Amino acid sequence: MSSPKFVGGAPALGLSPTITRLAAGGVRPKARERGARRYLPGGWAPRALPINTFVIEHSQGVCLFDTGQTARATRPGHLPAWHPFLRLTRFELTADDEPAAGLARRGIRPADIAVVVLSHLHTDHVGTVAAFPAAEILVARAEWEHATGLAGRMRGYVPQHWPDAIVPTLVDFDGGPRGPWTATHDVFGDGVLLLVPLPGHSPGHLGLLVDVAPRALMAGDLAHRAAEVATAAPAVAAFCAEEQVAVLCAHDEDPPVPGAPSGAHHRGDRSCA
Repeated sequence: MSSPKFVGGAPALGLSPTITRLAAGGVRPKARERGARRYLPGGWAPRALPINTFVIEHSQGVCLFDTGQTARATRPGHLPAWHPFLRLTRFELTADDEPAAGLARRGIRPADIAVVVLSHLHTDHVGTVAAFPAAEILVARAEWEHATGLAGRMRGYVPQHWPDAIVPTLVDFDGGPRGPWTATHDVFGDGVLLLVPLPGHSPGHLGLLVDVAPRALMAGDLAHRAAEVATAAPAVAAFCAEEQVAVLCAHDEDPPVPGAPSGAHHRGDRSCA
């Protein structure tokens, strides 16, 4: 991985953004939630979970939350078979499922993405980061330090796949408090897109709060589904319920994207104006 750069930027006036879900293929877990037999061949769950990424069209630029998985992860040898953590999931997607293809269906080129926010650095959230070389890539400093080098590989990350040409911007959450968070980071400096720490799934896991209508929290792997956030992070769930913030998780089959029709499971986008 390349050496990181650091955050900067000037305040700018923001308008109500548009949020779109990009359903970027699937990940099939093991049927068993616990036990050593999960690490043996087979035993897959009957259904795959979606890999959700989200695009936020803001007046100051287009922001992509997570980059999903690359179709190369379906090929033997792309992910190291020796690591137990990487034996617990099977990726199911083609190149047409990757976020760049979903963006193209909306008329957005990779070069149009101004900012990529990575909730964390597990492989199914950073798999296509190389497709966005012109974007500023935002990663929590704690996550970068946890995921890089030999120690990162031993923890189940794949830093060997990080593109050398992409230098991330490390976020320290040095902005003001909001709700249950003692500190935030303002992406565009206008109070519209706030990065918030959501540690637990990984030490540097973060979320993206859209703090104007349509209000939403892109929560990554805080929980598999919005309904499970109350158990995983009660204070966050209480804030979102009180302030009518939709919670959008990375593997929710029907994330409550504001303004989008519910119950429609298909590849592509789900958006709100």
